[in-house]
Amino acid sequence: MIFNKLLFLVLIVSWARVATGKITVLTTTSDLKSITEEVGGTEVEVESFCQGAQDPHFLEAKPSYMQKTNHADLVIAIGLGLEVGWLSKVLSGGRNPNVMDGKNGYLEVGPLVQVLEVPKGPVSRADGDVHPEGNPHVTLDPIRVGQIGEQIAIRLSTLDFSHAEKYKQNAALLKARLENKTKSWQQRIDQTTLKKIVTHHKTLSYFFDRFGIQNVAILEPFPGVPPTAPHVLSVINTSAKEGVKLLLVENYFDDSVAKRVARDVPGVRVESVPVSVGGTSEIKNVDDLFENLVRKFESGKSK
Repeated sequence: MIFNKLLFLVLIVSWARVATGKITVLTTTSDLKSITEEVGGTEVEVESFCQGAQDPHFLEAKPSYMQKTNHADLVIAIGLGLEVGWLSKVLSGGRNPNVMDGKNGYLEVGPLVQVLEVPKGPVSRADGDVHPEGNPHVTLDPIRVGQIGEQIAIRLSTLDFSHAEKYKQNAALLKARLENKTKSWQQRIDQTTLKKIVTHHKTLSYFFDRFGIQNVAILEPFPGVPPTAPHVLSVINTSAKEGVKLLLVENYFDDSVAKRVARDVPGVRVESVPVSVGGTSEIKNVDDLFENLVRKFESGKSK
């Protein structure tokens, strides 16, 4: 009985502390920062480790990240192996037990939505940088972004119960808006008649899955492995055979190989695309991110 009263007092004190100031949130990606800012509103202060033009697979575990982690109330990650090379080092160096895996101050959103491209059977380094848990680029689908917003609202409510209803309402607005825009984006993509695409990496799988697009070839022979001459030749052949008209290159990759393919396949257009919020100065939120991708389809549509 005494223990329960003490626990209740601890929770009240914790909630009161949070309610008097903003929740300090660190996200691993700029997409998660955008989502969290919208869900948390004025009650959160959010910073992203990875900037929009950076590849989140290969971020450096800087001492400054560890220092920020030490003072954070919540760390939000994608998971699914996206940050496996650096985040554990940051969390360990931050020495903040409240934001370690398994605590309320740590949230991985990737496993909370339907995951694509989960490998079947054993995975080895010979397969490249394959993620055993599946493709981690879950924020490149507007519908999953809405679902992620709901999960962030639940976790913020756990840390700050006094604003739980506000977080829930903000997440609902985000989800409803993206669902409505997805219908319009689908119509616009369908009007381009572009349904077969080549990319550099398997970053856009969730976007393609949502909008019914086939990623018929990838410039990397294996995930994370630079293009080889024989593989590029196979991509050229596939592109010609499948009638590919648009080759999208994530803007943190060099597009020189893509341009070589375009030289050998008549009618192929190469577009460098930001795949994260902040990837260019114009991409300020998740809505801008999807709008920009749709416009790339429209600018490279079939004649």
